[in-house]
Amino acid sequence: MNDGQINNGDIDNVKRGRRWKEGVSLPSDYKTVFLENNLQHGSVTDKVYYELRHLILNDIIPPGSWLRQDELTSQLGVSKTPVREALRSLHRQGMIEFVPNYGARVPNLSIEEFEEIYSFRKGIEGLAARRGVQKLSFEKLNTLRSMYDALIPLAKNSSLSEYLKEEWNYRYWLYKVGERKQSPFLLLQIRELRERAERYLRYAYTIEGATKVSLAFHHELLLACEKGDPASAEVIVQNALNWTLEKAGPIIENRLRQLD
Repeated sequence: MNDGQINNGDIDNVKRGRRWKEGVSLPSDYKTVFLENNLQHGSVTDKVYYELRHLILNDIIPPGSWLRQDELTSQLGVSKTPVREALRSLHRQGMIEFVPNYGARVPNLSIEEFEEIYSFRKGIEGLAARRGVQKLSFEKLNTLRSMYDALIPLAKNSSLSEYLKEEWNYRYWLYKVGERKQSPFLLLQIRELRERAERYLRYAYTIEGATKVSLAFHHELLLACEKGDPASAEVIVQNALNWTLEKAGPIIENRLRQLD
């Protein structure tokens, strides 16, 4: 990844005389998820961003794929500007990289990056959980209970993406309770690391019973909140993240060997 300075040549993939590697092609039967105007709100740029994010996180656009703006514009049926802006946003989150003079690419998975992300997450999310419990009022505890209750049917009947979305909302809501209003730095770091982790997170959920284990961790977290035990809440969050690290790590390493 470069130093963050992105020129139009990198995004537009235009350089006379260069023989480009072929860009990714979406499956012929692929139906867009976020570009259905009647189902989603937001600007076209937002929809393209979420569409591409969905494609990357669900391995429809696999690691190592090149993203050609003209091809994406044609395949998604939009203009160049929202595709360009969506690629910029994905780059800021580390979900794609710009290779100077070559264009945009989905980075390959890296076991080192995976371990680094989760090492950081264990530290700061454990801290955020502890602070959240310390500031948890009776009213907010009831809200947290309701959010956990809503997770139970999702763990049994919903899609994995829906469950992962709501289980994250559950934890992140607790983290926000303990936010230092004058300095949102911690939450910004938590969100950034979570977004970077999403390409790896789903590998842990290929293990049978993973959702059940996840729900059990969330129940333990709720019990710690009800007891007003911030130290236990910190450990539970760290244990949950460490479980993902231990379970997904071998799967990711195997995937990397296949790519080699």
